[in-house]
Amino acid sequence: MTAALVLQPSSKAKTASSPSTTAVPSTLPATTTSAPPTTAASTAVCPLTGASAPGGTPPARPALAVKIGNDPAARPQSGLSHADIVFEEPIEGNITRLLAVYQCQEAPEIGPVRSTRWIDTQLLGQFGHPAFAFAGGIIPDVNLVADSSVYNLDLFTHSQASTRITSRYAPENLYTSTSALWALDPSKTPPSPIFHYGKPSEPGTPTSEATLLFSGILNVQWRWDASTANWVRLYAGVPNVDADGTPVTATNVVIERVTTSPGTIPEDVNGALGVHSQTVGSGQVTILTGGSAYNATWSRPNTSVPTQFVGPNGQPVNLAPGSTWVELLPVQASLQLTQASPLTSPSTSGG
Repeated sequence: MTAALVLQPSSKAKTASSPSTTAVPSTLPATTTSAPPTTAASTAVCPLTGASAPGGTPPARPALAVKIGNDPAARPQSGLSHADIVFEEPIEGNITRLLAVYQCQEAPEIGPVRSTRWIDTQLLGQFGHPAFAFAGGIIPDVNLVADSSVYNLDLFTHSQASTRITSRYAPENLYTSTSALWALDPSKTPPSPIFHYGKPSEPGTPTSEATLLFSGILNVQWRWDASTANWVRLYAGVPNVDADGTPVTATNVVIERVTTSPGTIPEDVNGALGVHSQTVGSGQVTILTGGSAYNATWSRPNTSVPTQFVGPNGQPVNLAPGSTWVELLPVQASLQLTQASPLTSPSTSGG
């Protein structure tokens, strides 16, 4: 388990200017970036899931992102099964950390809340003006949050929205909730969709399981469950569950291959440098949806727009309405897909 070397609330004085984002060189064909279209029907669905909104109207509130720990001591986490979107980010120490995004659903308990990383503001720009809850971080990273378009909910300076539970030791004992965090953000503007939803525009490969080897100590699996039309998350064969016993699942899993580079200063007490995953540029992506895998190209010109996923036919890859996990898998990491029999595989209609 890693520990933050210097945790600072974002109200501290800033250091030198924040690092800029550089597009990843690529020989892949360029694609046109466009936001998913808005129609009369789409106004009745949740913007970040494409699923029917409760009561027929999406809640009038912004996207809310919370940084959640994912080292072994942080598990089982709370609130993951309520998130609309979850990003899994490689960090120092050969582990990952999670960025859970909420909008339509509420979570009565979320945690453990951990410190921010460089990648967070790179991802959050596509949600317009989201709220972002985290627990401090190294000075350059908290400065990136302070200088970004997010509503800064550093829990080191907004302690009224958090609690320290007694069943865990620090730093794995800081918890919050969607109601406590949304109460601090006066915005009423929902985010725009960042994914395309609908039926597949071309056939995928029937797939029963995907194994992501982030490192020698982190083996993540996604297993298709035809009975629920969801992908079930596991760690080395052991089901991942929330603290309340709810299995962690996703309707879609986006496995985005990214180039990584080391940060400039240590992120933990052992002197390990942070991991900067490049999400601007282009690269390969594998999308799991409807019991099938789709190989495509991802592209993103800058951090203020969503990533586009385009298939070999030049058309956007559609997701099934529901929750989505985005796995930022380093290009050097291993991805293994287990194919299902085309005769027994579930439907790939995608909704």
